[in-house]
Formats: sequence, structure tokens, C-alpha cells
Amino acid sequence: MYDKLRDWTSDRVFKRVLTNSTYLIVSNLISVFITIYITSLLGVYKYGVLGIITVYVTNVNKLFSFRMNEMIVRFVSVPYEGGNFRLTAALIKFGGLIEAVSSLIAFVILAITARWGTELFLHDQSLTGYVLFYGLTILTGFAMETANGVLRVINRYGSIAIVSLLQNLLIAAIVLYAAATGGGLNTILTAYFIGKVILGLAPVLLNLIWLPKLIGPGWWKAPISLIQNKKEILRFTVSTNISNTINLVARDGEILWVGAFLSPQYAGYYKTAMTVINMVLMPINPLIDTTYIEMMRAIAKRNWELLQRLLKKITTISFVWTTSAYLGLILLGKQLLFTEWHLFGRAFHVFSAEYLPAYPIILILMVGYGIANVLFWNRTLLLSFSKADTATWISFGGMMLKVLGSLFLLSWMPYYTEAILMSLYLAGTVLLMTFIGLSHFRSVIQAERSAGNLIK
Repeated sequence: MYDKLRDWTSDRVFKRVLTNSTYLIVSNLISVFITIYITSLLGVYKYGVLGIITVYVTNVNKLFSFRMNEMIVRFVSVPYEGGNFRLTAALIKFGGLIEAVSSLIAFVILAITARWGTELFLHDQSLTGYVLFYGLTILTGFAMETANGVLRVINRYGSIAIVSLLQNLLIAAIVLYAAATGGGLNTILTAYFIGKVILGLAPVLLNLIWLPKLIGPGWWKAPISLIQNKKEILRFTVSTNISNTINLVARDGEILWVGAFLSPQYAGYYKTAMTVINMVLMPINPLIDTTYIEMMRAIAKRNWELLQRLLKKITTISFVWTTSAYLGLILLGKQLLFTEWHLFGRAFHVFSAEYLPAYPIILILMVGYGIANVLFWNRTLLLSFSKADTATWISFGGMMLKVLGSLFLLSWMPYYTEAILMSLYLAGTVLLMTFIGLSHFRSVIQAERSAGNLIK
């Protein structure tokens, strides 16, 4: 037992993953408390309206997003680690240009569809102005994904967390001001807008400060012609865009589905449920970003045993945490989250009783999200072995089944039906991706061992 403990604490790569993840967890804690406070400030219906507005804008942006942070990590890590800084600069420039053009297209589409979207999902066209206002964040985030990908490659997770922390503190200040002055949806949406602008622009500014020191002054002058594998990169980005589109229809658009088939009030219940789910996932979510870059480094060095060891440890941590949290929700969740507590003569609660219909949704969603949380590296493993197409086809098949289920069932089945469909989608696609990814991984290890080239 002592040897196992020493192995965990002496693993340099694993310790770096945990350290980088801790930076992000601290910031996320503040975000959770802000969200909980906003639920009591707005009430179920307005909280649902807020969720639909922000999700609609975010999903229109995702529709044209090529996940440039994944592209940067996937293709920039090797030349950067190898000291080929001119190619590194060309790849960053290439990614930034693609993202800027796609952001402009996304904003134009949002402007065209805003009135239709408010009618379909909010059933109130008078809220169109709110959607257009928040949609300006698409333009301020013109190179956010590329910049965040670079910060991961150069191992500046602390900076990512500081930016997130500052924007969360600013949002918290505005929310408290809204509570003190009687501000409502307008003020809260403005707070979200300002926070989103900070998240969009700050990483770009940090890149402009650090890149001249790390890869040379005038790095942006590196010609894109240095990139010899443009077709491979474009295929990767298109594949991740398709996967992103599938996710926003099947998963990220959950609140929109509920708003369209039911009402913003039920969307408020689902958004509340997702707030609790995010609280549970919060300690594990940062591992997704921090693990990906370490996986890419191990694969670049063909160090399969390091990769295998890393996957075992992060899976163990996520399993222990997720299982414990789910049992806690089953046994104590209703009392802790929706019951009024009295302490030192004062009454308080996490969520008021009007949010209680969210509790069945929470328990149902935790099944699917729990499996996805434990095996969070399933898609990353496929991407690391250039199996993006496999992940896309699996997600597409799951999405089609879920969409058909939503179209035929939501209008007449119980309000938590969407949560059941969501859990089935997550569990099915994640388990299948994990099986295929591990099968490929084992075949690679076996081939290396047969050739006698396995790095110990």
C-alpha cells in the first residue's frame, strides 16, 4: 500500500495534471456559488429565460466553431516541444484566422435567426434584443479557443484560472449589486455579458505578451505555407466541428429542447438540475483539459506505459468522487438542496422549494453524466490516435436516436423524459467510444512490445 501511495505522489506527470486542475477548480467554485445565488434572485421562470438566451447564443457560436483549442493542442504540441518555433507560429496564426472568420459568420447567422429563436424557444419575440445583446460576445471571442489552446501548450494553466477567477469575481460583484438595488434579468444578463467579454479577450492579450518571448518576436509573420499537412488539419477541424454540432443538438441544446416543447419554466428546472450536475462534475472537469495535453505529450514520445498509467489514475479518482457524490445525492440530496435550514436564528436554503421538480431530473441525469465523468477521456483518447471520425460517427448515431425520441415523446410524456433520453445518449456513446479507444490502445501496445520498442 505504501509503494502504491509513493508511486502516485512521485509521478511527475500525474502531479502536474492535478496541480493544473486545481487552478481551474478554485475559479469554478465561485461560479457555482454565483449561479446558486442567481436562482434565488430571479425565480424559476426568469432563470429559465436567462438559460435559454445564453444557451441559444452559445450554441449558434458552437455551430460554426471548429474547436481550435483541440486543433492547437493536437498539432502545435509536437513542433513546440521540438523547438520548431516558426512552424508553431504558423499553426497558431492559421488557427486564429479560421476562428476569426467563423466567429464573424456565427454572429451574422445569430442576427438573422434571433427573432425566430426567441419565438420558438422563449415564446416571446420581445426578448429578441436580449439575444442580440448577448450575441455580441461571439465577436469579442473571435480568437478565444485558439488563445486558450496556446496557453495549454505552453503550460499556463494558472493564467487561465486567474482570468476565469477575475471574471467570476466581477460577475459576483454585479450580481450582489443587482440584489441590493432590485435589479433583475437585465442586470444579470449584463454581468454574464461582461464576464464573457473578459473570457474572450484576456487569453488573446496573454498570448500577445508571452508568445514573443517563447517563440520569437514577430511570430505572426511566419508564413502559413510552412504548414505541410493543411489537409489533415482541416479534416481534423471539420470532424471536430461536426462532432461539436452533434453535441449541441443532442447535449448542449438540452434547455432549448425543453423550452421549445414545454416552457421556460421547465427550462428553469433543467438549468437548475444542470447547476447541481456541474457542482458534482466540477472537481473532475478541469482534468479533461489538463489530461489532454499530457496524453498528447505521451503519444508524441510513444510512451504508452506512461499514458496507460495516467489513464488508470485519473479514472480511479473520477470513479471514487462521482460514485460518492451520486450516493450523497440519493440519500441526502433532497434535504440538503431544497429544504430550508435554520442556523443561528437565520433561515437559508440552497434552492427554494419552487425548484423541487428539478430533483428527479438531477438523479436521472447523474446516471449518464456520471458514466461520462468517470470515462471523461473516452473521446480524447480517440482524438489522440487520430480517430476523430470514429468519435463523430458514434456521436451522430446516438444523436439521431435521441432527437427522434425527443420529437416523439416530449410533448406527451412526463417532464423528466428529456433527462432519461439524455442519460441514455451519454451512457451509450461514452461506453462505445471507451471500448473502441481502449481496444486500439491495447493493439498499439501489443505491436510495440512485439517490435521491442515499448518505452518503459
